Amino acid sequence: MKVLWLTENYPPRRGGMAQACDRIVNNLRLSGLTVDVVFFSNGVASTRIIQQQNGCEIFFSTSDSAAHDLNCLFNILTNPVNHLNYTHIVAFGGNLPIIALPVFSAWLNCIAITMFRGNDFDLGIFSPQRRIALSAAIEASKTVCVLTSELKTKISQIYPTAQIRQIANGIDTNTWQAEAFDRQAALEWRAANIGENKLVIGLFGQFKAKKGGLFLLENALKSNIQDSFHFMIVGDIEAEMQNWLDQHAEQLNFSRLPFLDRFELLAKYPACDLIGIPSHYDGMPNVLLEAGALGIPVIAARVGGIVDVIPDALQPLTFHPGDAHGCQQTLWNISRLKQEQLRALGEALQNRIKQDFTATRENNSYLQLFTADSRKEINP
Repeated sequence: MKVLWLTENYPPRRGGMAQACDRIVNNLRLSGLTVDVVFFSNGVASTRIIQQQNGCEIFFSTSDSAAHDLNCLFNILTNPVNHLNYTHIVAFGGNLPIIALPVFSAWLNCIAITMFRGNDFDLGIFSPQRRIALSAAIEASKTVCVLTSELKTKISQIYPTAQIRQIANGIDTNTWQAEAFDRQAALEWRAANIGENKLVIGLFGQFKAKKGGLFLLENALKSNIQDSFHFMIVGDIEAEMQNWLDQHAEQLNFSRLPFLDRFELLAKYPACDLIGIPSHYDGMPNVLLEAGALGIPVIAARVGGIVDVIPDALQPLTFHPGDAHGCQQTLWNISRLKQEQLRALGEALQNRIKQDFTATRENNSYLQLFTADSRKEINP
């Protein structure tokens, strides 16, 4: 088997989708599959091909014309000099992969698999032009792969004949651990920045509108218990959220830190009593698994993969997405918790992730996905 993997989310691009793409591809390659990744990016000066073990990486320089770009990419893929022959093609994140999938699958005579991540379906289904491309990709795909039971239901209700498979994100709990020096750095940060009797709620990641960061902060003020909390905000935020923070700097306790690489966060997570995931809609955010694997509970909206992961014990720490009253009530619930209760909740989440959301389970599920598709099923 040889897999052509199309994506707009891959390192050095930042964010959870790029991390997930890198993790999944690397684990498949380590398991023996050949995976060639096409990374569509306007951040590279010219297209280049880099050979890797069990595959290559094609950093494809994009222009303003999707049609021109995809025709040029097809020339690269069919150039005999490159020896690129595929049994499977995957669309993983972004608009160009979704557009290319049905056409390339037919022209290259390989099995199509669509993997919906992030906003691809949530936003695409409500955009007339993108919905056409989504429908074509779904209809051409032997399997549509999703992260959450919620998305599986949504797609099946619109496309009842689609073959949908749910494969949740995973995390390697052997490598994702806070060392003694990480925890010491976290203690020192708390001592320097946090007053007594305050719970630290971490907000980590890229805070686009869907992530609900501003929604959580606004409701912290409306709850009139904002002095119970200190918000550690780490990552990229949009202008609206930054402007709001500037206007309320004297009313809310918070710290702003820049976007950090994933393993740099190991010195920040332990400084938090909880991690906030107040998304209006979402897939399966990496921060949920990262926090839980470290034994840190979350305050979260009941949406997407969060519903699949959260154990019953943490339900009082959740609220319906966009429900201001529910969010405020959840903050009240949290403000009454003692440290030993928070530790117990963190342990419950940690046990759930170690049991059901490991990187090994994730990789085995993807291996089964590819090996279940026989080359014989491709049109002669």
